[in-house]
Formats: sequence, C-alpha cells, structure tokens
Amino acid sequence: MASLPKSTPSPQCLSHLRRLIRTPSLLPSSPFHQQIRGKKKSTKGPHPVNVRLLEDIRGYGRKGSIIPIAPGRMRNIYFPQRKAEYVTAAQIRAMGGQKELNIERDFGFGIEAPAQEQEQLEDDSVTPETVNVRMDLLTPQRTTEIIEALIPPELIFHRVPITTPEPTSSPEPLGQSITAEPPAQPMPAPLTRIFGSVSTADMVDAIKAVLAEDEEGARVVLSAEDVYIDAEASEETGVEADRLKALGEYRVEIRPKGMVDAIRRGVSIRAVETDA
Repeated sequence: MASLPKSTPSPQCLSHLRRLIRTPSLLPSSPFHQQIRGKKKSTKGPHPVNVRLLEDIRGYGRKGSIIPIAPGRMRNIYFPQRKAEYVTAAQIRAMGGQKELNIERDFGFGIEAPAQEQEQLEDDSVTPETVNVRMDLLTPQRTTEIIEALIPPELIFHRVPITTPEPTSSPEPLGQSITAEPPAQPMPAPLTRIFGSVSTADMVDAIKAVLAEDEEGARVVLSAEDVYIDAEASEETGVEADRLKALGEYRVEIRPKGMVDAIRRGVSIRAVETDA
C-alpha cells in the first residue's frame, strides 16, 4: 500500500516564515494545485489608419477628406491605386487634431437616387387628374330596333351527326298465314343526334358577330341568359336546358334586360357533309 506524502512541518520562528514566503519553491506542496492560465488574446480587428483621399470615393468621402480606413484596404487597394495617402499622427496634430478635422467616413457620399428615379418620385407626388368617362347606353327600345334590323330571321349552325345502324326486320316463318293488319299510325321521324351541341352561348356569339359589323350594334349588351329556347326540354325534342342536341329547326326568344317584348328568331342545325 502506497504511503501518503509527508507534509512539511510548519515553521516555528518569524524569520523562517518570511524566508518561505520569499521562496515559493519552499512552500508546502498541495495535491490541489491551481493552474493559472494566461490572458486571452484580443478578438478586436486591426486598428484603422487615417488617410487622405486623393479622389472622390463613393461611400467614403470627397477628395481631400481625412478618414479612418481599414489598414488592409489601404495597403492592398487604395495606396497602390493612388486613391489615398497615409497621414501621420504628427500631421494630424499640426492641422489641429482629430476633433478639429472631424475625421469620419461619409457613408452616404455619392449614393444618391438616379435622375429617372428622382423624376418618378416627383411625378408620384403629383395627384393624378381624374377623368370622368361617360358611356351612353342604348335604351331598350333602340336595342330592339337594332336587333330586329340586323339579325337575320334564322341562325344556321352546322354539326356532325351521330349515325346509328338501321334495325333489320326478321322474316316471317314459313307456313304462317298472313293476315291483314290495320294500318299503323305514322311514327314521328327519329331525331338525329349530333356531336357536341348548340348552346345559348353559341347563339349569342353568332348574334354578336353580326352586331359587331355595325357601329351602333356593337354597343348592344347581350348575354346567354337573354336567349331562351322555345321548346320543352326532353329526349324527344332534343332540347336540354340551354342547349340543342339534335338536328332540326327550333325557335328561340331574344330578350335583353329592360325589354318587354321578346324578339323571335329561328335556329337551324344542319348536318356537316363528311367524306366516307
């Protein structure tokens, strides 16, 4: 088992104690010795140097100004390019000292708004003049007269029909007696469906195309809600809400807002001839 280090006996006389204090190596050693670190180095950057500008430098100052500047910038840029020269402390004292010279960098020197931006700012400060535009709307009576005069009696549209195979009749079995049957009632011709449809919006586009050719007709306000199909919506009629879905002849009513009496026109949907 290791033995503990022996402690140095304490001094008995005053002269012996003073000699121990003057000689640190003679003091009793301690296992809890405190280490003293050196001072940290300063993290501040290099101290700026005072220079005299030999030309105007944007963001720094005018020619002849004495300003503080980073030594690296002066050493690597401004001094080699003859843009600035060093000013010693003796020269500054001869000129009255730093307080008299007001040694400061002019951060705003040369940084101004371009002339175009300045003009724009001046223009924005002027209140724009308000121009009142008056638009003369057509009266309902005049709208009726224009539509009656310009829109033809019938609007013609062309669509591709949907062809369906015709049903074939089965022959009667042999030996069955043929009895005379009363003539059947004539059946209505079947509707020929079309690819796509003709909506009230399509009709309005066709009407506007005609009205646009006239100077006063171009001012007529018309929408799809102002055109109504004069037929019952069903599969037998080929009418579905606001659109036509079969070939045939139809009637529509045109009633723009404010009009009392509707203008009636025909709509004809015809088949497009296709190459077999």
